[in-house]
Amino acid sequence: MAFAITKIQGVRHVASGAAEKKRSPLGGWLGKKTAENAKDALPALDVAGGVDRALRGARRRHERPALSANDENPVRDALTAIEAALYAIDRVRDILEQACEIAISAKEVEDAGGRSLLAESYDELRLSINEALEKIDPRAAQLIGKNHRHIDVMLGGRARYSISPARMDISEDGLDLPPPAEAFVDETEIDMVLTKLDSALSRADRAAANYCRDAQYLIARMKAEAAANL
Repeated sequence: MAFAITKIQGVRHVASGAAEKKRSPLGGWLGKKTAENAKDALPALDVAGGVDRALRGARRRHERPALSANDENPVRDALTAIEAALYAIDRVRDILEQACEIAISAKEVEDAGGRSLLAESYDELRLSINEALEKIDPRAAQLIGKNHRHIDVMLGGRARYSISPARMDISEDGLDLPPPAEAFVDETEIDMVLTKLDSALSRADRAAANYCRDAQYLIARMKAEAAANL
């Protein structure tokens, strides 16, 4: 599993121009060495900016005072869905990181009452993932919501590009985050929760990385079409 994970949305750049990687908060608990983290890290992808630029360019080329159904651009629409999904995944990842911090801190608490309060806080964060997904852009919901589906982008003629969904709710079919049934009474449940959170972080980042690759392909396709129409 990839324990050192790049946060896709809002990738920052250092002076040298290299993308700065964000480590998972589970790195210390898992005892992974820095070298192993570097080897396991997903590639840094600065696609959010590329999506923004492509969408702005698409709007400049395609927006008109009144749009009709015939004005739809499938590549542009798919990029908009990917952009919205990346924002939503980033929000989910922020919640997962907060949940990790609570679970890790519970290992340092000896009092059962204190652990129980932390378990409640964790459960509130866990449930807030579903609440956040209920409010996301409908286009993002096509890819990461409970009623997710493939998005098939027609590229002209019989050519088609399919974007795969990745469910991001807390169900077993999604991130698979069960409630803390034992209220963190012992470290066995806490360790189980941390393992589940690590798996959820990996799933979120794999989905984001896949959507970034989809976006890169569609951006290139959009640019090629624009050049051909000049």
